[in-house]
Amino acid sequence: MKKEGYLFGAMILLISNFLIKILGFLYRVILVRFLGAEGIGLIEMVNPFYTFILVLTTWGIPLAMSKMIAQETAEGNWGNINRIFRLTLILLTASGLITTTLVIYFAPVIVKHFVPDSRIYYCFVTMIPAIFLVAVCSVYRAYFQGTKQISAIGFSQTIEQIIRVIVGLTLTIKLRKYGLEIAVVGVAVASVAGELGGLLFMLAKYHWQKRRSKVLLPAPATSSSLSILKGLFTFGTPVTLTRLLSSTLLTLEASLIPRGLILAGNSMRTATEIYGRYSGVAMTLLHLPSIITMSLAVSVMPAVAELSAGGQKKLLEHRITESLWITSAFTIHSMTILFFYATELCGLVFHAPEAGEALKVLALGGLFCYLQQTMNSILQGLGRVKMLLFNNLCSGLCLILGIMLLTPVKGLEIKGAAIALSLSNFTGCTLNIFYLMKFTGIALPLNKIIIKPMISGMISLSALMLLDHWLRPIINNLPLTILLLIGLTSLLYFGILLMIGGLPLHTLKRLPFFNKWLS
Repeated sequence: MKKEGYLFGAMILLISNFLIKILGFLYRVILVRFLGAEGIGLIEMVNPFYTFILVLTTWGIPLAMSKMIAQETAEGNWGNINRIFRLTLILLTASGLITTTLVIYFAPVIVKHFVPDSRIYYCFVTMIPAIFLVAVCSVYRAYFQGTKQISAIGFSQTIEQIIRVIVGLTLTIKLRKYGLEIAVVGVAVASVAGELGGLLFMLAKYHWQKRRSKVLLPAPATSSSLSILKGLFTFGTPVTLTRLLSSTLLTLEASLIPRGLILAGNSMRTATEIYGRYSGVAMTLLHLPSIITMSLAVSVMPAVAELSAGGQKKLLEHRITESLWITSAFTIHSMTILFFYATELCGLVFHAPEAGEALKVLALGGLFCYLQQTMNSILQGLGRVKMLLFNNLCSGLCLILGIMLLTPVKGLEIKGAAIALSLSNFTGCTLNIFYLMKFTGIALPLNKIIIKPMISGMISLSALMLLDHWLRPIINNLPLTILLLIGLTSLLYFGILLMIGGLPLHTLKRLPFFNKWLS
């Protein structure tokens, strides 16, 4: 079986995520036009419950499975890999069936007591079967991630999104005449259809590979079923607690930020509008670079797990440094653009220039947000999930305290919430890096990871300010000016990185497409 390099896998996921983001954006635009803000609101009420139930159903087991398979792959223990796969498949199939049945049975009680608008009932019930499909599909995705065949994940996610968009638009348009309560059911059906398409692709890919590869034929396993189950839950439980913590923090944010804005003297309606611009506009733009960083995070975890299991410390340090450097290099330039054009981008894309002030603050701390994502995957690959949970708890407390203290301050308000989030990301990132360097013995060249990209970022920001001041009156077309200056400053930024040694050519040569031009 052919394994993929983690940078190759990251590039495949990058392309996949880009397509998914574009399709998702267009899908949302059309849904808003047909369903209106009220219809989208009904759909959004379902998602938190769906996500929470899904986290409880899978219990972090797919990630644990991926790490265990990566370690067994490094040692060539294919008998153990087959046993891990079979046990996990049985476990999550059973979990998915039980959870789906229970949630559908208790759906009336859940909607009655925990949901503000009972009209979501049919949408909620229709979407629940997707939990079973995701639970089963996650086993196959974990297998391909653990064996470093990341491209299979990218292809399945793309198929999933294409089906979701086609089915969703078709059903929503046809059902709209029956009212919002029925129309949003079309969106739920689309989610189930998309997950089914992704699962069928995973099944076909796995069994096609199994027929072709001799290494997947039955082999004696050296690990007992009990020890495998213990490993899955030992690793998966802290991961689940971390994800539940993240879900809880999002829920608290949605409650505390509007309350803080009201304490600062805003009306309920105004506070809701401000929070909507913050979460729906500023945060959406802040997360655009995740197309790159999330692809890298998925790819780096099994690579780190494999090298850690094989005791290859020098190569492990190189891979960790490389992943953090790529995260930093791409994030800093993105944050520079978001910081300088915050108001303009919020106005052009969302017609909400008021969100620009919050985006400026978020962009200043954006680097730590993305380094934190990559650090999470690295520590998961190293098996340090308990420490990761502790560090995330510390950063979460920082976030909640910051929101409670800063958001009610007159003059700060939503900028206070943005400051709290940036400080939270800085705290979590710093704790993770400190732990990695102090307790694992891994040396990180922070000069290469942070200092050099920041120097390049400051120079490109200065150039952006000068060029914008000079070109904006001449071109007299704001979107064209922004696109032109993004292209020019991107060349400048990466050119400076190359000159000061912050962009190693040997890393670029390992990327698809780049290797043809740099070899």
